[in-house]
Amino acid sequence: MQGSILPGTGKRPVPLRLDALLFDLDGTLVDTAELHVDATNAALATFGRQISRPDYEAHLHGGANDDTRHFLFPDDPEGKGRDYVDLKEQLFRDSVVQLDRMPGLTELLDWAAEHSLKTAVVTNAPRANADLMLRALGLADRFDAIVVAEEVPLGKPDPGPYLEGLSRIGCAAEAAIGFEDSPSGLTALIGARVFSVAITGPGDPAALIGADLLIDDFRSPALQSLRHAIL
Repeated sequence: MQGSILPGTGKRPVPLRLDALLFDLDGTLVDTAELHVDATNAALATFGRQISRPDYEAHLHGGANDDTRHFLFPDDPEGKGRDYVDLKEQLFRDSVVQLDRMPGLTELLDWAAEHSLKTAVVTNAPRANADLMLRALGLADRFDAIVVAEEVPLGKPDPGPYLEGLSRIGCAAEAAIGFEDSPSGLTALIGARVFSVAITGPGDPAALIGADLLIDDFRSPALQSLRHAIL
C-alpha cells in the first residue's frame, strides 16, 4: 500500500516513512463543539446577536480569532471584535470542567511512542485555552511541541502553523501525518504538504473535501490500515 492513495479526495501519497504525527486540538483531540457554540452565542448575546449552528460550522468552526472578529464585526474588528473574542474565550475556559479524549486517541499516542514518533499539537486556540484543555485531558506533557496561532504570523488556514510545528520537531512534511476536523485546518495541512486525515464531525463532510483520508475517530479501521502500511 506504500505510495498509494487511501480513500479520500486528496492527492498526496501515503508517506513512505513516518517520523511524526501532527494534531489539531478542538474537534480532533477532544470534542468541544458544543462548548464553543454555547460560548459563542453567550458572548454574542451581549452584543444583541446570535449565530445558528449551520452558520457557525460554515463560517467560524476552526477559524483563527483574528478572522472571526473580522467576520462578525467587519465595521469594528479592533473594538467590538476584540471585546467579543476576549469574552468568548473566557466563557469557553469557564465552561471547561471535564474533557474526554477522542475515542482511540490514547491508543494512537501509545503507538506513536512505541515507534519513537514525534508528536505536536497545532491549534488556532489561544495559549490559555490550549494549556487548559491539555491539562484537563491529562496530555500536558504528552507532546513534543505545541503551536498556537498567536505565536505565528498567521493562523490556519495559512499553512504557517503546521510549518512551524514541523520545524520545532525537526520533521519533513513528507514524513508526517496530520489530523484535522475543520475546513480551515485541512487547508492549512494541505498547504504545508502534509498527508491529511480529516475527522468527520457535525458539519458537512463535503466541507472536508481534499483530505487524503476520512475517518470517524481514531478507532477507524482505515486508520489502522494506514498505520500498518507505513510501520
